[in-house]
Amino acid sequence: MPKVVVIGLDAPITKSLLRFMDEGLLPNMDNLRKNGVWCYNCLVPHPTITPPNWTTIATGAYPGTHQITCFHIPAEDGYPGSPELCMQAFRSIDVKAETLWEAGERADKRAIVINYPTTWPPKMKSGIQIGGFGLHITDWRMTEDGKGLKGWRWLINLADHQCATTQDLPLADKLVLSPCRGWRNSPNGQNLEAEVEVGKYNTLYPVHPVKLLLLIKPEEGIVEGYKDKNDEEPVFRAIRGKWSERASLRFHTEKGERDAYFKVKLLELSENGRDLKLYFTTFCSIEGATYPPELAREIEMRIDKGLPLRAMEDAVTLGWIDYETYGEILDMENIWLGETAFYLMTTKEWDIYYMHAHAPDHTYHLMINNLDHSPNEELRNRLAKLEQNFYESLDRMIGRIKEGAGEDAIIALVSDHGACPTHPQYKGVSINGILANAGLLKYKEDGRIDWERTLAFEDRSVYIWVNLKSRFPFGSVEDSDYEEVRQRIINALLSYRDPGTGRCPFAFVFRKEEAIMLGLRGERVGDVVFGMFPEAPGEHGRHITSGEYSIGSMKGLLLLSGPGIRKGVVLERQVNIADLVPTICYLTGIPVPKQCEGAVIYQALENENQPWDELHKLEEKYRKLEETIRVMRSLTHSYE
Repeated sequence: MPKVVVIGLDAPITKSLLRFMDEGLLPNMDNLRKNGVWCYNCLVPHPTITPPNWTTIATGAYPGTHQITCFHIPAEDGYPGSPELCMQAFRSIDVKAETLWEAGERADKRAIVINYPTTWPPKMKSGIQIGGFGLHITDWRMTEDGKGLKGWRWLINLADHQCATTQDLPLADKLVLSPCRGWRNSPNGQNLEAEVEVGKYNTLYPVHPVKLLLLIKPEEGIVEGYKDKNDEEPVFRAIRGKWSERASLRFHTEKGERDAYFKVKLLELSENGRDLKLYFTTFCSIEGATYPPELAREIEMRIDKGLPLRAMEDAVTLGWIDYETYGEILDMENIWLGETAFYLMTTKEWDIYYMHAHAPDHTYHLMINNLDHSPNEELRNRLAKLEQNFYESLDRMIGRIKEGAGEDAIIALVSDHGACPTHPQYKGVSINGILANAGLLKYKEDGRIDWERTLAFEDRSVYIWVNLKSRFPFGSVEDSDYEEVRQRIINALLSYRDPGTGRCPFAFVFRKEEAIMLGLRGERVGDVVFGMFPEAPGEHGRHITSGEYSIGSMKGLLLLSGPGIRKGVVLERQVNIADLVPTICYLTGIPVPKQCEGAVIYQALENENQPWDELHKLEEKYRKLEETIRVMRSLTHSYE
């Protein structure tokens, strides 16, 4: 059986990938395209958002079956409500369908699963897993004991990134500089000094911060961090405009002593030393984030390239770093993912490999509107370079994974959705605002929802609930009025016009029972389900899976290459990302996951009748063997 490699990219724009491949900038992806099948019209489930769609890619089941129906799970006690009231959907215990690697274990197949959302705690018994509790290896969207976090919160194993600066920046650590005194490596007064505590933000479990003493050398353009003024060697040394080497610190935590790895960039240091800005990456530890547990130490000792950090856009929006530095952070994470994959693939037994990289998603959230239609040409050019750079980084990661997988692996490049810019004239869409204007939702004087007078309300990304007395603690609608209220909701949405564009942003508005055509059903789906046109506000989530607008596309990525797959083919027929799992099973003989609903993509295969051909061969061999045995048994001998 050929090995199976599934490489997931979160929110790439397929139009951009094709353009960069045509320009020769993505040689590893282009090699897969030229030697495989590119599915041009790949659709993903609705809503176009991370947890449900990665779960579909792993199970071959639609959200209504696996029951991860949005980024959040609706609250079970009280009102489903907004994301702030619901826990994020990253717990494997909430998934009601079997993954490919769980099915593979029934045939004694071993899997490696890295940073794959909504898979923690691991359900595998004999494989390897790192992460799965968030969007990044060290990014937990649940507590360590498995309680989901509400809203958009995250916790970090070991601690989150931070900025130390003399400037007034949001959430930054303010540095107070003074002439240096008592340093082993600097005469008194020759340079400047300051202090900063590190390892104190968004910690997964209690951590005692470490105080670093900064020796600031303005004339040399260097900042060094020490634990003690008498130390001969610094913990880190950063040169103006550059990153330090990979550094480590030992922290005392509730879990005992923990080593954490990080880098520091000196973004600014004025000639007089008074204007200083240092950026510390995530303080990375993967202890407690691997299966089996002892793998964490092995990985931390063996992988010394890149970092398993949380590369997220907030550092840019807070003013801590620039776009170029952000791109460098993305590359650190991608390098670590590629090196870790290569190490595990070349040192462990495995048959199935699944992974996820989140770089495109964060980046398009950060910049796609400015990339598309900013009046500032210089800014658009900077962002275009950032887009090119992160795809090139991902391509290098893919090359490293291909190298580890060997020549005979089936490789799939996939995505959970794409991304689209917002039409610049849109003013924004508030679902609860539309419901309020239609008299379906009421507010109290303090701005809170008046539940006893509210008939309907928004839930998460694409759902609306009728406030039934029989279902909710402060319900106001009788069961007999249910259909009337739903029709009022539908009318309110379809009659809405955005004040900036004059357009209705809704591509469809379905009753719950009609949304089964989208693969949505069950108790985690609202009474009304809607989808928006691609140019409506937001980069993805509410938007229809087939939508394309300007530079953006919401279509999924599906590229297949390897044994049994046609070469150099662009498949025009519609496929769904749920079709990946059954196609893999068809090619390899891995048992089909129990709840799988996708279909085999026959037109992608060199021999679409392969299983039947193999069966006919076996039947013919069996017939010949049976005939031979019958002849042998009929032989008699006589010696008279």
